[in-house]
Amino acid sequence: INNWIMAYNLYGEVGLKKSLSKTRYSGEFKLSVLKYRINNETSYSETAQVFGIKNPSTIAGWQRKYDLEGFSGLCGTLGRPRKREGTTMPKNNDEPKELSKSEREELIELRERNEYLEAKLLYQKKLDALLREKRAQTKKRRK
Repeated sequence: INNWIMAYNLYGEVGLKKSLSKTRYSGEFKLSVLKYRINNETSYSETAQVFGIKNPSTIAGWQRKYDLEGFSGLCGTLGRPRKREGTTMPKNNDEPKELSKSEREELIELRERNEYLEAKLLYQKKLDALLREKRAQTKKRRK
């Protein structure tokens, strides 16, 4: 409730409304806020008032990130982190890479298995079609 009162006193009714988008701050701005707080020995809520930041816990989060990761932690983006380099699938180059003997054997085995499964699927489809045709003929004879 105290936070609501403080937000209302600072920003009026707008301070009580939830914003539809997150406000993004640059790493330099975050660092200047943290330096101001340390130099002037102010609390998170006092610092938030000075810089017009609605939620003082935002500054506390910045402080934690700065303590753990330094300035690079303040410059990070929001959301899920991107995959690290080298974990993405390799791009399809024109030059095929050489396969080891075990990879070649596995590839041959997989191709044979694929052929078998495709043939099995075609056989099953043909069998189903023949059974449907036979059922249709028996229904005609009954009439």
